[in-house]
Amino acid sequence: MNVNKLAYVKEAKYLGVIICNDLKDDGDILRHLRNFYARSNSIIRKFYHCSVCAKLRLFHAYCCTTYCCQLRVNFNKGSYLKAKVAYNNMHRRILGYNRRYSASSMFANNAIDTFDALLRKNIYGLKKRIFNINNDLIRVMYNGFQIVNGPMWISWANSLYTVNM
Repeated sequence: MNVNKLAYVKEAKYLGVIICNDLKDDGDILRHLRNFYARSNSIIRKFYHCSVCAKLRLFHAYCCTTYCCQLRVNFNKGSYLKAKVAYNNMHRRILGYNRRYSASSMFANNAIDTFDALLRKNIYGLKKRIFNINNDLIRVMYNGFQIVNGPMWISWANSLYTVNM
């Protein structure tokens, strides 16, 4: 800019989200994962004597904030799996289950959303809000060929309409 050289950085934090120069979302996922573990352990430690129902409500209100999770489409599968394992493990710890206990039966028995279900609900909610918006500029943008065939919409379609096995 003018006579000043701009510093080149590999990543920058903007509005609480880490943006990397390679446009991958792994850095932000890992930052979110560290915060998730810290908050979860804090709830387990500070509210040890509370009921399981109270701990779960605190956990979902305080730890399961999924800010921008719908927009993360360019990440390694390992980052996604780490986040999913963290979600499962912290639920086990809050509910008092052994770490070898089946996550799917734990979620089914306690009527808790799985990590994938939570992600799908967030994607569906954002997509629904976008489709119901009254702003003409945004309508033109999401009806555009580049947007509908872009990586975010393809990722959304894969999450919402295909079965992950």
